[in-house]
Amino acid sequence: MKKINTFIDKNMNKIVIIFLFLQPIIDVVTAIMLHTFKINFTAGVVLRVLFLLFMIYYLFFINQNESKKKSLLYVIAIIIYIILFSFHIICAKKIGVLGSELKNVAKTFYFPILLVCMYDMFKGKKNIIKPRFLNNLFITYGLFVLIPNLLGFGFDSYTVTKSGSIGLFYTANEISAILSILMPIFIYIILEKKNYFLTILSGVILLYTLTSIGTKGPFLSFLIICFYYLVCYIYHHIKRKKYKIVMIASLVFISSISIFIFVIPKTSFYKNIVIHLEFLEVKKASDIIKNPKVLDHFVFSERLSFWKEVHTIYQGKNMTSKILGIGYLNFDNQSSMKMIEMDYVDIFYRHGIVGFLIYMSGFFYMILKIVKKYFNNTTMNSRNKIVQAYMLSIVLSIILSLLTGHVILSPSVSIFVALILNLLYNELYKGEFRYG
Repeated sequence: MKKINTFIDKNMNKIVIIFLFLQPIIDVVTAIMLHTFKINFTAGVVLRVLFLLFMIYYLFFINQNESKKKSLLYVIAIIIYIILFSFHIICAKKIGVLGSELKNVAKTFYFPILLVCMYDMFKGKKNIIKPRFLNNLFITYGLFVLIPNLLGFGFDSYTVTKSGSIGLFYTANEISAILSILMPIFIYIILEKKNYFLTILSGVILLYTLTSIGTKGPFLSFLIICFYYLVCYIYHHIKRKKYKIVMIASLVFISSISIFIFVIPKTSFYKNIVIHLEFLEVKKASDIIKNPKVLDHFVFSERLSFWKEVHTIYQGKNMTSKILGIGYLNFDNQSSMKMIEMDYVDIFYRHGIVGFLIYMSGFFYMILKIVKKYFNNTTMNSRNKIVQAYMLSIVLSIILSLLTGHVILSPSVSIFVALILNLLYNELYKGEFRYG
């Protein structure tokens, strides 16, 4: 056993990289089995759970980091909470639903456990995973969307009415979130090459890929990233009084917007917006703001209505349910309760006050440490371009997690949030660890 542990410790970087590289392949195989052969293929779920157990094993028995005590206590607190939650479910519902409930619990708590395991694994290690690897992952995901969509054999993003294709993936929300979160690293790599032709070509291909999916998330993420880099670029050259470059950049931006306005009506993204507005009988933009129901339907896809329904259920339950959560299945007929699809809100209602506080404490701890270091003027690390890219990824993760969901509650997505959070943390605190 000692030899096995030594081997794992020496090759931990490679093991994690191999598993990350398998992510798009796992998702594609799962989608093909479900869409084409109608087989409930669970190998992806099993592999991700096994990887999580492996990371827990590494934390408890292999990792020699002196500061891992807090991480151990955090994982133990999650395990104790899950045990209490299980007893609560058995008493409030029936033992027959425990398996389904625990399956959802495993998906939900995948992120905080993986986050803290990666934290102690990465701490003090240089360049454990380079940005170029994340860039290659983004390209891999993108090609699995782009090529099937171009050739016309991609799976539909929506089952009815709306158009769009998600390539060889199963759900639009998850692939949209993955592309959005990895996109800042891809754009960072492209801009670092300083090749204008490659930048324009990559931008056109990226835009086609994002708009062909038909969902709002990736496209809006792209606009946020581009706006951020444009502002930084203009500010940088104004500060150095290079006004000619600022004028050229502004003209290129205006030209790009003009071309974009001409092309966008031909995309699935635009067509879906038109279909949605026609369904809601919206004649002008002000109608969306004036009518709360239309606003909820168009902007939040009725998530606010679902929130209200789940809140009513939560309020009607006893104090134990409010403390430990109402779970994922209905109390009466044991059918699945509709998720709100706003991650933080879902965590609160499904796992109550205690579950929410335990879940979010690790996430908030890292965010606060990152923010504190990022805005500390005594460090130069926050000015690194890769730090800016990682920060954009995390900001987009937080926004999408609140507005569209399927980010920290979906293991196929949350693995990248946990990864980039830890890479960002290590990049900011570079030089302050005892490297081993």
